[in-house]
Amino acid sequence: MGISTEQQQQLDELGYTVIPDVLSGAEITIYRKRLLELAKLEQEDKTANMHTENKGQLVRWLVNKGELFEKLVAHPKVVPYFEYMLGSDYILSTLTSNIISPEAKDGPYHIDNALGQMPEPLPSFPMFVNSLWLLNDFTPENGGTRFVPTSHRRLKKPSSNLMTDPEEIRLTAKKGSVFLFNGAIWHAAGANQTAEPRIALICFCCRSFIKQMFDFVHYLKPEVIDRATPEMYRIYGFDSQPKPPDTPKD
Repeated sequence: MGISTEQQQQLDELGYTVIPDVLSGAEITIYRKRLLELAKLEQEDKTANMHTENKGQLVRWLVNKGELFEKLVAHPKVVPYFEYMLGSDYILSTLTSNIISPEAKDGPYHIDNALGQMPEPLPSFPMFVNSLWLLNDFTPENGGTRFVPTSHRRLKKPSSNLMTDPEEIRLTAKKGSVFLFNGAIWHAAGANQTAEPRIALICFCCRSFIKQMFDFVHYLKPEVIDRATPEMYRIYGFDSQPKPPDTPKD
């Protein structure tokens, strides 16, 4: 499984691509059910990470919350895209889910993670790559992600609380697809005008020299580390850590 020349060009020029049929119907059902269960549990124990006026909820640290989520870390249909954008030594920054409930409103435009804290002009090469694993069909009605193609080439950040852009489009894609994009693309959550929650898994990766959002090396559960393949071990960031100093010789 690889990335086509057409998809490479789309990522370079437009800043995004859609990878179809990554998750099966059965997998989608399992992930949706478990994420809604986790979201309810976190609401009940007052640890829920809510946003968008309490109409959105992040379920974080998924790799520590079930073996089913570990399967996403080095998915063979998606790894080649991260490698193309970030190099073969890229690492995972976070694996999260975003649940957008009915009546959620449009969110403001932003770019990802530390890019928003950098001075302009922003780097001209990808530093972060984000991916949304769609557990619903994404439509304009249920809040399909709003984004501005080619905006990564502006090398600048959107202004604070920017809500519209004349070049924006809304993501329309089938469930089971992965929407993968340069973290410097201007993007925002869309309003959910349906009666059902819109759910996506978020696998966010970065170059190996960048600090991860989540410290997997120190906080992964021992059993998660034990199950990791060599590729997953690298993606978690273990191979990117500073090596201990050499022991002085007598």
